Amino acid sequence: MWRKNKWSAEKYMLYSQQMAHLLDSGIPLLTCLDLLAEQRLITKPFYRRLSEMLNEGFSLSGALEKLAFPSLFISFIRAAEEHGDYVHAFKQCEAYYEARARWARELGKSLIYPALVLAIAGLALSFLLGVVLPRFAELYQTMGVPLPKLTEWLFSLHASVRAWAPKMAMGMGGLMIISGLLRLAPRPMRAWFSRVLFFLPVIGSVLRHRMTHYITIQLGSLLKAGVPLLNALKTLRKMAPWSILGRSLTKMEANVMEGTSLSEAIQKSGRRLFLPSLVKMVALGEESGKLDEIMLHMAQGTELVIKNRLERLTRSIEPLFIFMIGLFIAMIVIAMFLPLLHIVRSI
Repeated sequence: MWRKNKWSAEKYMLYSQQMAHLLDSGIPLLTCLDLLAEQRLITKPFYRRLSEMLNEGFSLSGALEKLAFPSLFISFIRAAEEHGDYVHAFKQCEAYYEARARWARELGKSLIYPALVLAIAGLALSFLLGVVLPRFAELYQTMGVPLPKLTEWLFSLHASVRAWAPKMAMGMGGLMIISGLLRLAPRPMRAWFSRVLFFLPVIGSVLRHRMTHYITIQLGSLLKAGVPLLNALKTLRKMAPWSILGRSLTKMEANVMEGTSLSEAIQKSGRRLFLPSLVKMVALGEESGKLDEIMLHMAQGTELVIKNRLERLTRSIEPLFIFMIGLFIAMIVIAMFLPLLHIVRSI
């Protein structure tokens, strides 16, 4: 059994880009794979296994499925095999994984600065509270120096934190255990917990934007590649990362099979999971016959909304974090050196 693929979105994008370019130049499929192996864009074991299966009569989609490629990627290739256009399929794969890689990069850029600030501040506070403060406390206790109120408060706070540290660690461990148990819990319980999150003010809005972006970009990409609607819904259901979304897609698929339009299926089965505008946009796409374009357009708009909200959040939190951390560090430094100033004045 071939182990699951560990490729990143950027590697899928690069692989699709090169395959589309080489195939569009008229180079045979096996020669394309040979060239990619020579360029080290794919590994030798992967190249040998894929070439062997193609020589044995497997289709490209079937071989990639055996090699544990994502269901979405396989759907693109399978649709190309039906239409006889691998170049178009690989270009669709390139566009999808390029958008996914860009999303991951922008999300990382938005979070990296606050994470660095918190990490540096945490190291500084750990050094002050774990190394410097106990030395000063021992020094002042030995000298019998009268301590100002701020210094006394700081030392008592430090003692309380040290006393409560084991209990806090146990609490964090308990939270981790609970989160692990939730992952192992039966699907109905996880679905119930997920539904509860959608009723929370801020978290619910974030989840609806994320779900809407996920289904629009994936379903729009599949439809644009020529995958039939039912097959696209089936693919999304198989690869859904959230159980609540998987259950909703199962109901949507059943409704569409009964003859219901996609907009009505979303209205019946997933209106709480997605933004209210999704139903209207899908209905417009069905009327105009441009469902794939409208869904991809909505995916881009939703991505921009999520990105702007995240940037606003990080921009508003960064100054507050820096101010609070700087204020706390300044209080610690002042509290530690105030007794020394009293000693100097007495001399």
